[in-house]
Amino acid sequence: MKILLSSIAKNDIRLLMRVFNAEQEKKGINFLEDLKKSINEIIILHAGNHTSKELTVKPMGAFPVNIHYIFEDQENLLVTAVFKA
Repeated sequence: MKILLSSIAKNDIRLLMRVFNAEQEKKGINFLEDLKKSINEIIILHAGNHTSKELTVKPMGAFPVNIHYIFEDQENLLVTAVFKA
C-alpha cells in the first residue's frame, strides 16, 4: 500500500516534531516512530476492506495526536492531517 501525505499533514508533522522536541530532547523522533507504527496499524486493520471513502480519525497511542486519513482506493492511503488533541 502506498502512503500519501497531504501538504497539510507534512506541515503538521514538522510542527509536532518541533513541539515535542521542545518538551523533551528526542521526543520528536519518538513521535515520528510512533506515527509510523500507527499508520501501519491503520493499514493492517483495514487490509482488504477499503471500501469506505470517508474521512476517518485514529488516535495515536503514546502521544495526544489524532491521524486524519482516507483510503483513496485499494492501493493508496492518504493522510490528510495530524492534529494534537
